[in-house]
Amino acid sequence: MNFKQRLSRYLLGLGIGCLIVFMMFPNHDWLGWTPGKTVMKQIREVNFHISDVALCQMDCIGINKDQIQLARNEGHINFDKSDVKGSPLVYNLEYGNLTMNIQLETDKATLKEVSAPANECNCHE
Repeated sequence: MNFKQRLSRYLLGLGIGCLIVFMMFPNHDWLGWTPGKTVMKQIREVNFHISDVALCQMDCIGINKDQIQLARNEGHINFDKSDVKGSPLVYNLEYGNLTMNIQLETDKATLKEVSAPANECNCHE
């Protein structure tokens, strides 16, 4: 048996094995180890606070705490706009047309700013 035959049989077995595993565990989060997913999990699980500036911006934009909760559950982290080298860490969470800056500490997450592209708010600390 030459190398090509061995390789093709190996890849066929690997493919069949992966297919069986995916069929046996359909609800498993296969990408749960990625940085975006781990940060989102941490933001969802720690105590969540909203700063006064963010409350003012929420009133200006016209969103409520339920929509913020929905964004925490279904949004995604934009690492290009996040400050991952600072202390404390500030992550940019995007959901639809909303952009939120969330300061993440060990035991709590604080919503610092909320913005939407069509709304200009005059809220300052």
